Amino acid sequence: MHALTFVLADSRGRDFDQTWYAVHALFRGRNPYLEIGPGLAFNWGEHFYYPLTAAVAISPLAWLPHLVATPVFAALSAAAFVWASTRTSLAPAVVITSASAAMASETVQWSPLLAAAYGIPWLGVILSAKPTIGLAIFAARPSRMAVLGSLVLIAIALLFLPTWPLDWIHAVRNTSVLKSGGTTYAPPIRTIGGAFALVAILRWRRPEARLLLALACVPQTPLLYETVPLFLVPATILEGGVLWLGSWLAALTIYVAAPSDFGSTRFPVSANAIGVFLYLPCAVMILRRPNRGNIPQRLERWLSGVRLPRGIVGESDTPRHGNGLR
Repeated sequence: MHALTFVLADSRGRDFDQTWYAVHALFRGRNPYLEIGPGLAFNWGEHFYYPLTAAVAISPLAWLPHLVATPVFAALSAAAFVWASTRTSLAPAVVITSASAAMASETVQWSPLLAAAYGIPWLGVILSAKPTIGLAIFAARPSRMAVLGSLVLIAIALLFLPTWPLDWIHAVRNTSVLKSGGTTYAPPIRTIGGAFALVAILRWRRPEARLLLALACVPQTPLLYETVPLFLVPATILEGGVLWLGSWLAALTIYVAAPSDFGSTRFPVSANAIGVFLYLPCAVMILRRPNRGNIPQRLERWLSGVRLPRGIVGESDTPRHGNGLR
């Protein structure tokens, strides 16, 4: 309902719009990378930075009118995240009323659906739709299903448009990742607060620790909607409340320091606020937990023969829980 309210009340484009248009371009036999962007058939402020796997992933929604498909995608994403993340703890449910979720809902972003793959293994098939956040989720919960699903999506995309990998790379060259002065994408670890995510390596056995570290290292838009996966870190209601408060403190900081500017001022302010109010608390939460978790047996056997401090090696969960949530 949140997404539907925004769609009906505001005609601004949402991130989902370009992917929805890309599906229709594919079905018409056209190249979305040549049609989405400033002054093109689909007039968008940026080039189409998503791999074509994103368009393939949402193709079941292409048959719905845009006004319906947009809130349906947002609602399914939010529902999947809440269901997957609260199977063992209600703490992540606070994301529903967080500033992170509000922005993800308003802009209809992928982050809630990708984060849901943390607790729903078969959703791993869509991680290749947004490789940055998808890689962080995979680092936390690696699975064969995610690898095979991604390969299937890539293959289907190649059938539609054999040149898409080159087209995608060409589009990405217009981002700050490959071009100075391009669209802002930066890893949170470059901020003061985000740098504290490095301590997660001391708890490397824990999936939420790997998630935090990977999220901090991948380039991303320095805006609150990218922080939805961080709500997988809290293990108690109190920790969830701390992160919920952090999201609104970050939103308040951004609003006060850069109320209208959406570029040179707002992005740095947002990145630093996210680092201090979200990444830093997550690092503290993780550091308070033991370095305990299951890893592949081959790696476990190798570690048993290596002389390292016990705190670094950690220990396995007993009994073994496989790929289930912590």
